[in-house]
Formats: sequence, C-alpha cells, structure tokens
Amino acid sequence: MLLLKTLQRVSLEELLKTSKVVTMHLVAGPETKGLISADQLALMRPDSILVNTSRAALINMPDLQKDLAEGRPGQAAVDVFDIEPLPENDALRNTPNLLVTPHLGFIAEPIFETFSKGITETLEAWLENRPLPHPFKPQ
Repeated sequence: MLLLKTLQRVSLEELLKTSKVVTMHLVAGPETKGLISADQLALMRPDSILVNTSRAALINMPDLQKDLAEGRPGQAAVDVFDIEPLPENDALRNTPNLLVTPHLGFIAEPIFETFSKGITETLEAWLENRPLPHPFKPQ
C-alpha cells in the first residue's frame, strides 16, 4: 500500500518541533550562519536526530554539545567542524549521543572519476601551454 502525503511549507520552528530527522543541506552564509543554536535545539524532540554534513557554520557546536547532554535532540551525526580535522582532545569526541565522522561523505567512485579527469585535463593543458580548462578564480 502506497501512502502519499501532501507537502506543506512550515516554519523552521515547526519543522524542528515535529521532525524525527533533520538533515542540513545548506550553503554557509550570513543568513545561515548559526541557524541552529540553543533556542532551536531546545525545540527538537527527544527522539529526534540532527544530521549536518553540509557546513560547520550552520550549527553552534558548543550549543549542540550542551543540548545533546540535555536530550534535545536525542542524537546527532556531524562530519563538519569549525576546526578540521577535529582535534583529538575535542570534547565532541566524547559526546555519547553524537556520531562524529571526517568530512568524507562525498567520497565515491564517480566523484573520483570527475576529479581525476579535471586534474588530468588541466595538467595536460598546462604542459602543452594551452589555456587551462578549469582556471582558478579567486573570490
């Protein structure tokens, strides 16, 4: 039996109050920096899971560690940090309801194929004194 639900736009507060899983996929910027801090974490369900594999700046990490100890959210999984790699003595490593992994979620064979093709094309162009196909553009 297939159940279909109607999608509905809700506020961040409503999303955090009602969701069992919240996963972050945002670009870090002025509007998203610190998007999740103590006030938002306190809204989350005790059985919820917060996942951030996007950018560390989206979550106030000291608030996350404190609020995880208080049970909201119940669990979190993070692979992005203010300092990478995460220092061995960082307290986050000892937070029992926090899964900590290095920022390697993008690692897959198709990604490596794309990276290696780009590197090869760029090196060949440079060695042959041709314009670079993937020039560095400082922001």
